[in-house]
Amino acid sequence: MVNSKQQLILAPMAGITDLAFRLVCKEYGADIVYSEMVSAAGLRYNKQKTLKLINSTPADSPLFVQLFGSKPKDFVDAAKILNDLPKKQSGEYSISRPDGIDINFGCPVKKIIKQNSGCALMKNPDLAFEIIQAVCDNTDLPVSIKLRAGIGEYSALDFLEKVAPLPWRTAIVHGRTFRQGFSGPIDVALIKKIKKIYPHKTIIANGGIINGVAAREILEKTNADGLAIGRGSLGRPWIFEEIKAALKNKNYTLKNQIEIKSIALDHLEKVEKIFGPAGFFEFRKHLGWYFKNFPNAKEFRAKLFAAKDFTEVRKIINQKN
Repeated sequence: MVNSKQQLILAPMAGITDLAFRLVCKEYGADIVYSEMVSAAGLRYNKQKTLKLINSTPADSPLFVQLFGSKPKDFVDAAKILNDLPKKQSGEYSISRPDGIDINFGCPVKKIIKQNSGCALMKNPDLAFEIIQAVCDNTDLPVSIKLRAGIGEYSALDFLEKVAPLPWRTAIVHGRTFRQGFSGPIDVALIKKIKKIYPHKTIIANGGIINGVAAREILEKTNADGLAIGRGSLGRPWIFEEIKAALKNKNYTLKNQIEIKSIALDHLEKVEKIFGPAGFFEFRKHLGWYFKNFPNAKEFRAKLFAAKDFTEVRKIINQKN
């Protein structure tokens, strides 16, 4: 089922969904944006340094901050810290109160799994229950959870059955298992079943959403309340705009090279303004994604990656025919 109320969310991605990228995606139609993964323990023990990851502005709303970790006490303190932050001030970049908190139960990255965090927690639903309860008990912000189709013999259905009594509102379900990682088909039947079992929870489908056609197909097959787009937005932040057109059965003209250059330069300007020179090296990976389908892309991207600063990147992009 497809309808106009279905949400399009920028999914959390470590090292990617910083303030600058979130703002670009908001400009192209993202309804809700999620932060990079933020360590609950980091907030507890290294508060000021960790809070820099959630620098925000009113244009960045609604913003959910995603927490990861494995100790309920860390989540107690992290939830309290986020809950007590000052409200966003008009037109200012600041460390401010988010619009919601998300808990990561889906990350398959080895270093996160080794910490008994992310997807590893799906194998320990009792601990996951404690973590969700710790957050819900210490904030009045809406709480969401992000999980995978399963890990080993542990299914998302088993996990949700355990944690469903808690007052979280939204589940973002990545339709691939831990073993699949970020490739292969997503289990649309599983997501559809989850929505049927939990009609009063907001269920968001995630994974494999690379264009408007795929988005519409996934919504039709899952009856989900919306979509969370992660990797499909890399180098293509306008995918939200494209999906909204597809959901309305409208034609969408893909961005041409001139438009892509303009979007990349706008993204660059945001990074430089928000983070200064320190943001340059983190930004470079976006250049690879923006220009991967350009003529002579290999040589062009090599020049961009060799650039020393924002000024040099601007010059290279503006000289590209």
